[in-house]
Amino acid sequence: GLMPDLIAALDNALASPHLGSASRLSDDRIRQIIDDLEVPFDPSVVEWRVTNTAQDKRRGQVMPYADQRAYSDRLNALVTPAGWTRKYSIHTSANFQRGKDEKTVAKIFVTCELTIFGLGSHSATGEEWADDDNAGTSAEAQAFKRACSCLGLGRYLYYFTGAWVDLDDRKRPKKIPPLPLWATPDGWRKGLRPHSDSKSKSVGEQVR
Repeated sequence: GLMPDLIAALDNALASPHLGSASRLSDDRIRQIIDDLEVPFDPSVVEWRVTNTAQDKRRGQVMPYADQRAYSDRLNALVTPAGWTRKYSIHTSANFQRGKDEKTVAKIFVTCELTIFGLGSHSATGEEWADDDNAGTSAEAQAFKRACSCLGLGRYLYYFTGAWVDLDDRKRPKKIPPLPLWATPDGWRKGLRPHSDSKSKSVGEQVR
């Protein structure tokens, strides 16, 4: 009957080192997932943070970023929640002196191993000073995003050099710079890329 055959087929699949051909992705599907991972986030989920301020505190350099939810939403949409996993490990450094204030603080290091089934795994580490109340959370988010960027997701954000804008009295940008067209899903899909001149090949092109 059908049932014993099905069970035998499943047993063979599970015994095989590759978990059977069903779980192996075709080259076309792999290429498609990689291409879709590299597409920039929708501008509605992109936020800006001030990374540098001028001495008078009236001007600041802003960089775009996306919340880690945007990363997990993209992974869920592309490969379903069952198609990827992440695993965290946490280490704390010995105490050492930080900067001029001579405060002795430890650092928290979080390593995230991200796996997309059929595609592979990447590990990356995030770090934060241990006296920060959200140290674990922010180091974890940083590790996850860095691991994603190894697979192309969110990597485009590393091309930004930071635009200078006017800040209000609470050190927030008065106006957000417009995103260049290459940093939007439509522009990217039309083939626009940062620094597309021949002298400076983008990271993505070097990887290929």
